[in-house]
Amino acid sequence: MSPAVDIVLPCYNPNETWHEELCAFYDFIRPFYAVNFIVVNDGSISGDPGAQVNTIHKKGVPVSFISYSKNRGKGYALRQGVAASSAQFILYTDIDFPFTNDSMKEVLSSLTSGKSNIVAGFRNDNYYEKNISAFRIQLSKTFRFFISDILRMPVTDTQCGLKGFDKKGKEKFLQTSINRYLFDFEFIYTAVKSDHLSISAVPVRLKENVVFSKMRFKILAQESINLLSVLVFSRTRK
Repeated sequence: MSPAVDIVLPCYNPNETWHEELCAFYDFIRPFYAVNFIVVNDGSISGDPGAQVNTIHKKGVPVSFISYSKNRGKGYALRQGVAASSAQFILYTDIDFPFTNDSMKEVLSSLTSGKSNIVAGFRNDNYYEKNISAFRIQLSKTFRFFISDILRMPVTDTQCGLKGFDKKGKEKFLQTSINRYLFDFEFIYTAVKSDHLSISAVPVRLKENVVFSKMRFKILAQESINLLSVLVFSRTRK
C-alpha cells in the first residue's frame, strides 16, 4: 500500500493557474503515494480559491478546503491545515508549486523512509542564479550565515518552503506561534533543540518560472522581533 501523505498548501491571492499545477503534480506523484491536498485560504481578497478547488474536485483529485475571511499569515494558515491532517506524513509547500516534481518526490522519499521525523528541503547556490533582487540575495546569505556559523544549526536553509514531517514532527510544528515568515525558522530551531526529534535535509531545485514576492521593510522589522522572541523563549521549551 502506498504511504498516505497530506500536502498542505497555504493560499493567499493565488495566481489563476495554481490549480493546474496541483493537478499536474497529482498525476506525477499518484503512482508512488496516496496523496490528499489540504488548501487553506488565508483571507484572499482576489482570485476565487473555492471555485478552483471545485474544479480540482471535478477532476477526481482528493482535496480538502479550509477558508476564513481575515488574512493571518502563512504560518497561521499552515497550522490550520496541519491540524486538520490525519495522514501519517505531512508535506507543505507554496500554492504555486515552485519546486520541481523531482524535488518534491525526493523530500517525500526521504520522509517516508522513516529515518527522520522532519525533512527540510534546502536550496543550493543555484537559488541565487534566479531573478532575485540583490537585497534579497544579501538578506538570504546573511541569515544563512547566522544560522550556520552563529547558531551552529545542522539545517542552514530554514526558509526553504518545502518541508515534511511525521506525526512527531506534526506535534512540534503545531507548537509554533509565529504567523508569518519566520514560522519556518521557529519550527526548525525548536525541533533542533528537542531531544526526541531527528531532522535531515534534502537538496531541492526551484522551477525556472518562479516569481518571488517583494520583501517589505515593515515585515522585516516585525520578523526581527519574532527572531529575538524565538531565540529567547525557546530556551524553556523541549
